[in-house]
Amino acid sequence: MKNQITARIIFYFKGEKFDFSTDIDLDAWIKNKHADITHIYDAIAHDNGIDCYKYEYDVMVMEDIVFSNPKGLATQYWDGTRFDLEGFQEGYKTYQMMAILSPIAQKYLDIENLDQHPKIKAALIAAYQANRTETNHPTQGHHCI
Repeated sequence: MKNQITARIIFYFKGEKFDFSTDIDLDAWIKNKHADITHIYDAIAHDNGIDCYKYEYDVMVMEDIVFSNPKGLATQYWDGTRFDLEGFQEGYKTYQMMAILSPIAQKYLDIENLDQHPKIKAALIAAYQANRTETNHPTQGHHCI
């Protein structure tokens, strides 16, 4: 499933109207760890030929981004103009996790729908999260100076 949304900003600079938009590939956006809205402003500027060191950029970032045309999971976090970025990030993590856990439950436990087995689902999620915590923060073999 491709997750995408269009981001648009309209602003005026020195009497000239600017109407910029770009399609944001939310999958790539998350994988590249662009966790905040400033990266969306940067993408809009870049895709519309505005350098982030120009005055136009400074004016542009004072305006709200209007979102449209969501695709995939993004549709659940769009209210018609605004996009719940933090909600999407959490939803995306959950979706990715369940894409890993559901086939395991089906293969080893013969469970088609984990939502019908909340205790097993909770146990699988806990194991998944414990592994991610250990993978991201190993307790041995790494010492910060």
